[in-house]
Amino acid sequence: MPQAIRPLIKELGLPFAILVIPGIVLALLLPYFPVDETRYLGVAWEMWNNHSFIVPLQNGLPYSHKPPLLFWLLNLDWLLFGVNEGTLRFIPLIFSLINLTLVYRIALKLWDDRQVARYAALILASMLSYLLWSSVIMFDVILAFWVLLAVLAVVCAAREHRLAWYLQLGVAIGGGILTKGPVVLVYVLPVALLGFLWVPKERFSGKWYAWLGLSILIGIGVVLFWLVPAALTGGETYRRAILWGQTVHRMTNSFAHKRPIWWYLPWIPTLLLPWPLFPPAWRAWKRLSGDPGFRMLLIWGGGSLVIFSLLSGKQVHYLIPVLPTFSLLMARSVAEEQGDVARFRFPIAGLYLFLGAGLITASLLKHGKLLKYFDLMEIRIAAAGLVVLGAVLLLLRPRTMAALINQVAVASLACCVLVLVGGNTMFQRYDLHPIAAAVRQKQAEGYQVLHAGKYHGQFHFMGRLSQPLVELPSRDKIRAYAADHDKIALITYEKDTVSIAPKDYYFLQPFRNRQAVMWTRDGIATFLGESPDKKEPAEAPDSE
Repeated sequence: MPQAIRPLIKELGLPFAILVIPGIVLALLLPYFPVDETRYLGVAWEMWNNHSFIVPLQNGLPYSHKPPLLFWLLNLDWLLFGVNEGTLRFIPLIFSLINLTLVYRIALKLWDDRQVARYAALILASMLSYLLWSSVIMFDVILAFWVLLAVLAVVCAAREHRLAWYLQLGVAIGGGILTKGPVVLVYVLPVALLGFLWVPKERFSGKWYAWLGLSILIGIGVVLFWLVPAALTGGETYRRAILWGQTVHRMTNSFAHKRPIWWYLPWIPTLLLPWPLFPPAWRAWKRLSGDPGFRMLLIWGGGSLVIFSLLSGKQVHYLIPVLPTFSLLMARSVAEEQGDVARFRFPIAGLYLFLGAGLITASLLKHGKLLKYFDLMEIRIAAAGLVVLGAVLLLLRPRTMAALINQVAVASLACCVLVLVGGNTMFQRYDLHPIAAAVRQKQAEGYQVLHAGKYHGQFHFMGRLSQPLVELPSRDKIRAYAADHDKIALITYEKDTVSIAPKDYYFLQPFRNRQAVMWTRDGIATFLGESPDKKEPAEAPDSE
């Protein structure tokens, strides 16, 4: 083994383990969650099933909401291992592990301090939000890889002007666009455009922006390898959507997720848990303001947050690629702490004691009605585990900051596993395999399967479907379709308090806090004959 690799493996072994263990649990035990995971798996499945590897498909039509990179990766997995579900969660996990290495590298470039670099990787790995998102079939962890690769190139270019760094920056921009569209520029451009605020004056000149422009052109060139054939083959509607909708409409006028400008602020401490409760992570910020690397991180993270706050569409997971900035800031601050460190364990120990006590209380109040979709025994096991975890943190008295950081990080791993244990029964209410299999069976029998409201492709991969479902947005549309077709089945999502006669449905299963129902023809008549003031059928929310 090369000498340079050994210390890297030694220093990143614990951060890697913290991510891998929950990743294995997720891959083996939990279903894929609608609507996001099942939607993206459905798109990838339709690409695979229809051999449409340039234009993504959803429910038989071109899917323009996201570029194809994630879907290509899923198809690559199936090419290598056959069509399966067990290996797919390891795709984002691999990127998540690489992200730790990139954070480590960025820290070394900024401060040339292996201890700080290790802290940065360990803090990122043990943020509960990053831990849980690292094995989820979504775009944000993969996008974070391209963002980190781009920022590493910018940092290296600030030290020495070499074509290789601007080429790396361009490829990272292109990869980010192919992952989630031009939004990658929101994370990357602030730190690049404001280079004059953190790059040493003797290394900064007007050529910086010329080289940056070259990188953007390289990124566009990378994207064109897909964009040109996709625009030519996807049809006029798809062409307009990918050339205009991805660049302007979805970023500035996102009607689906409009939030106030301050919406992200209360979410930031939650996403960073447990580290906001760790005083050394913040105590040195003021005196580090003159550090160029620290200043760069504030510009990188602060600029991204400001731009995202100004954009109309906001989702919590949009901040996942920003989390590395906080881990780097915290690591640099932690390294400044001197003296006795054991006292800093108390707030985090208190967090786990509070969470455990809260869960135990919720499981007892009104005989556990607050947690009616959970298994109360699982909740109490998880709660007891959290209390024990808090007590252990109180009893341990680490002598060094490195030991304390390890202790807090391992506690995050334990907390994450306990969350998975406590929510196991509830999570099974998200499993769409049974109803997806029922859809496949009815289609095989020659039935048209109708879906009330927007269909997000959530059954396609779960049931390995090859036919589209018929989307009907209103009761009038359902009534009209039923009048003209004989062999039909209708899927709706009803309150779990609604009693449905067995003769009225082909299939029924619990789903989230409702029940997913596949109605028979007689059942459709019953459904349509309900009180006229009943709201339109509920549909799964679109959380893109």
